[in-house]
Amino acid sequence: MSEDTGDLPERLSYTSPPALMTSVVLSIVLLSCAMFGWWALGAEIREQITWPQMATLLFFIVFMIGMMLSIGYSRLWASDEGVVVRNGPIVRRYRIDQIAGVRLRPGDAWSSLLLKAEPELVRKPVLAIQFLEGEAGQRKVVELRRWLVAHGASASGPMQEPDAGADEQGPQQP
Repeated sequence: MSEDTGDLPERLSYTSPPALMTSVVLSIVLLSCAMFGWWALGAEIREQITWPQMATLLFFIVFMIGMMLSIGYSRLWASDEGVVVRNGPIVRRYRIDQIAGVRLRPGDAWSSLLLKAEPELVRKPVLAIQFLEGEAGQRKVVELRRWLVAHGASASGPMQEPDAGADEQGPQQP
């Protein structure tokens, strides 16, 4: 395969604008509804609520907003050191030689990295590239595929055992 790799960037970084926009809007809606609900309770009932009860409510609101925003800020970074995928609060790191490809089929909500593992490929979700993005999402997949091939990723070659510690250890040098 003789693709021109001269126009490929040294590093890639992707996020999904629709996911980010949705998480921000839903966070604003949740906060607005919580504030309206607090106001709608009335002064009499608000006075009966204890500090621990109020702290519990605030904790859950902040937790839900934090989760929504962390999913909205899901990203993919690709560099010579490997591919890093952040899906919500979970960060996974993969060596380039572990990756067989990337897939975004019609009907898939988001793309998937295809990892080499015995006896077949393992799909890992990438929320940073979503089908909802349309052509922009497809362009990201094509660019990521070209970048991966240019940096040594291939579906052929020895299949590797999934490295259970790869998620925490980061890219490993061969």
